[in-house]
Amino acid sequence: MPPYDSPSTAAWEPHGRAAETGVDRRVPVLTLGAGLTLMGIGLGFIGLRVRHV
Repeated sequence: MPPYDSPSTAAWEPHGRAAETGVDRRVPVLTLGAGLTLMGIGLGFIGLRVRHV
């Protein structure tokens, strides 16, 4: 059993990939369009409700 103060061998193994950057985490255009559409529907609904009060 290795002493507690020495790092394990897994700590020294190189990882398969580098850290993700902003380019790697792209949001699909369909997701953005669907979100904007739902927000527009919600704002329209709130606008109609306020107008009829």
